[in-house]
Amino acid sequence: MKVKERFINACLNKEVDRPPVWMMRQAGRYLPEYRAIKEHHPTKEMMQNPELACEITLQPLNALGVDALILYSDILMIPDAMGMALDFAPGEGPVFGFAVNEPQALGKLETNNVQSRLTFVPKTIELILSKIPEDIPLLGFAGAPFTVACYMISGGHKKDFTGVKRFAWEFPKEFDTLMNLLADTTIDYLIEQAHAGVTALQLFDTWAGLLSPKDYETLAKPYTEKIFKALRKNYIPSIHYIKDGSHLLDHLSTMSSDCIGVDWRVDLSTIKKRTDHHYSIQGNFDPDILLTTPELIKERVGEMLSTIDDPKKGYIVNLGHGINKDTPVANAKMFVETAQNFFK
Repeated sequence: MKVKERFINACLNKEVDRPPVWMMRQAGRYLPEYRAIKEHHPTKEMMQNPELACEITLQPLNALGVDALILYSDILMIPDAMGMALDFAPGEGPVFGFAVNEPQALGKLETNNVQSRLTFVPKTIELILSKIPEDIPLLGFAGAPFTVACYMISGGHKKDFTGVKRFAWEFPKEFDTLMNLLADTTIDYLIEQAHAGVTALQLFDTWAGLLSPKDYETLAKPYTEKIFKALRKNYIPSIHYIKDGSHLLDHLSTMSSDCIGVDWRVDLSTIKKRTDHHYSIQGNFDPDILLTTPELIKERVGEMLSTIDDPKKGYIVNLGHGINKDTPVANAKMFVETAQNFFK
């Protein structure tokens, strides 16, 4: 089976000869080639320079032989394009020039012609596609509205984002305005990526797991579903990832995505039944296992593939979260090759 056909079929819950494999955050800090570029260029420049972003995106294909590439970018490109002056502070992660932590701060956002300040993304996609074999899938992505709002309201990265729920509860009207703004802008952003030629799109809702099922239903789900409905209308295969979201599976299994990405806290042996066999599943290898030994990696990959119900139908091998920056490249390659060869 051809590589792109295999990925699309797996994403759409169809039969394949073997499940495809890639890794979240596979274009990143664990690779020496990436670190060599990082020595001379700030992170934001690397993401906004199509030549550099293209080179970084391609690195896992050459180093690991993965079955799909994912665009090298960040989920915070949209708020940066809204004038929030994103920066990546050493040791702190992403920070903004200001926080949207009070209703008046919404007026600081530059909400007109946002896509005109994101043109480097489709340019990067077109450049990547010109340099890879036609049969290699390329994924685009964005952050889901709730997760992006977590960073915007907090002004950067926080451990628990408690201020986000406070803002949503105290200022429900303004929170709804922000979330609809993010949803509508994200739809335009993702469809631009699709028009540029990506094979599928992943929506990262990393921090939605902080919400109770009741709060997820009102503070996150409607805005995320708005995006997935738009993608389905435009016939773009979609993947929905939530970290630590096992308590939200009842909600995820009523949404319009094609595939549900899960972390290592989810039991793969039951997830197809829990989602009524309606969705394909992506995940859920614990990335910390890649810090151990080749023998344990092979053993655990085998256990994972033996656990899931019918891995040749609607399953994509991936980590349960992004690859750790301290992962040995040989161990990452062992993970990929073990999964690829398991059914031979």
